[in-house]
Amino acid sequence: MVLDLARHPYFEPWTDPSSGVLSYLLVERVAPLQQSFYFTNPGVSADGRWLWFYAAYPPSPQRMLAVVGLDPDEASIRVFHDTCFWSASPMVAPEGDAACFCSRDAVWRKGLDGSIERLCRLPAEMKADVRGRLTHLGTHLTLSADGKHFLLDGRIGNQWFVALGDPRGGGVEVLHTFQRHYNHAQFSPTDPELFMIAQDWWVDPDSCVYHGLHHRIWLMDTRGRRFEPLRPTDWYARTAKGSHEWWSADGWVCWTDYERGAHECRPDGGEPTLIWPGPLCHTHCDPTRRYFCADQSPYQWPARPCEVRFFDRQAGREVHVVTAMPPPPIDRKGYHIDPHPQFSPCGGLVVYTTTVRGRVDVAVAPVEGILDRLGAGG
Repeated sequence: MVLDLARHPYFEPWTDPSSGVLSYLLVERVAPLQQSFYFTNPGVSADGRWLWFYAAYPPSPQRMLAVVGLDPDEASIRVFHDTCFWSASPMVAPEGDAACFCSRDAVWRKGLDGSIERLCRLPAEMKADVRGRLTHLGTHLTLSADGKHFLLDGRIGNQWFVALGDPRGGGVEVLHTFQRHYNHAQFSPTDPELFMIAQDWWVDPDSCVYHGLHHRIWLMDTRGRRFEPLRPTDWYARTAKGSHEWWSADGWVCWTDYERGAHECRPDGGEPTLIWPGPLCHTHCDPTRRYFCADQSPYQWPARPCEVRFFDRQAGREVHVVTAMPPPPIDRKGYHIDPHPQFSPCGGLVVYTTTVRGRVDVAVAPVEGILDRLGAGG
């Protein structure tokens, strides 16, 4: 369901001056900084009624959850100050009436009604070893396809782990520990045992030695029978620069190669398909895998403006949602201020973070309008 944002009192239309693509900016503010979710976790509820987003109060480094009702006839907006979270962990609950997030050693559920509930927590014997060295519990929360477990990835000192959180029983089971950096763990949306996890670079806090990565995307399962790179021939920075991975709704592994573009591959192997050629940064697809959106490239701010693009793989055509986004008014790294465009669960909206008004805002672009401009050669 896509609601009529043109009538919404909290949103203001903004049209890209070059492409003519229309977006709506959330101008009603509950915090000085408002940004969309990280692209792997849709901020729009499955029923299309609610848009969850991040709120922050610089210079405080903390971010917290906020939500706006998308129905223009029942407009509401609020921020939840008791939901400071780590990394970009929040996910909208399947029912749409709450969001889940990681804080300290636990996963929490925050309801639209303001209620808060602890869902699962690190075991006591593990917490005894933490002693303040737990730096995060989950990069991006995902639920298994059967809804039984959260997938967690965390770090304690210089040891990383991947674990299952039980939202019904309240426990956490560690599946594997690593002596190097793995993060961005995400459950397959179709196979309840399969998940991907990313190998990442890191800097030792004591020696300040930089450690690179070899293969970006790894596949594991909850039974401990699989732990292998998706593409063993793709050596990072040698034969590929694969990064920013996500699952399609039908269970394909998708990722961006910084230089080559967006790819997809079945998780059981086979040659990948290059979908959208050219340099890209963060990419996402709609449920059909026909339409894609991406930003390019926030890593080059402020040397050059950032772009938000939209691509129709069937037509082989693209259009700019934002042609030239100015750099954010504050350091982008502190709050991870990148556009991070993502499709809503129904595929009818592209949600992203924008700076076109000189501040950090949440923006929503109806796909129907984008397709109109794409057809017009925009």
